[in-house]
Amino acid sequence: MHYSRLVSLSGVLITGLALFLPQARFPVVGPVDGFDGDAWPVMLPLAVVALLAVAGDRREGHGLAAGVLAAVLCCAALVFGVAKAIDAAAAAGAVEGGAVRAGPWVVLAGSALALVGSLLSFSRRIG
Repeated sequence: MHYSRLVSLSGVLITGLALFLPQARFPVVGPVDGFDGDAWPVMLPLAVVALLAVAGDRREGHGLAAGVLAAVLCCAALVFGVAKAIDAAAAAGAVEGGAVRAGPWVVLAGSALALVGSLLSFSRRIG
């Protein structure tokens, strides 16, 4: 197995687990996780990336197309993660005593790690 697949899968796993972390905390409502804060759609493109990492092959042509598709999907997940981090910061900033928690940043880190894995898939030196 190419190491890039492990890096991509690790990024998808970290992103999925980050949805259980608090995204923001509000005085009356309390902590809001990634599911209540509508950050879960980040997993839609990353689910396809995980499928490509598990079932992908390294044949010429197919490996390149899968790598490009994975990189584009990871970029989409990263852009969505940035939008949700901005949303969390805006929502927490609008309420006195509100605060952004670790969730959005871990979602971004996991998405970035998945992107790094998809970019590593273009290298033939590793694995």
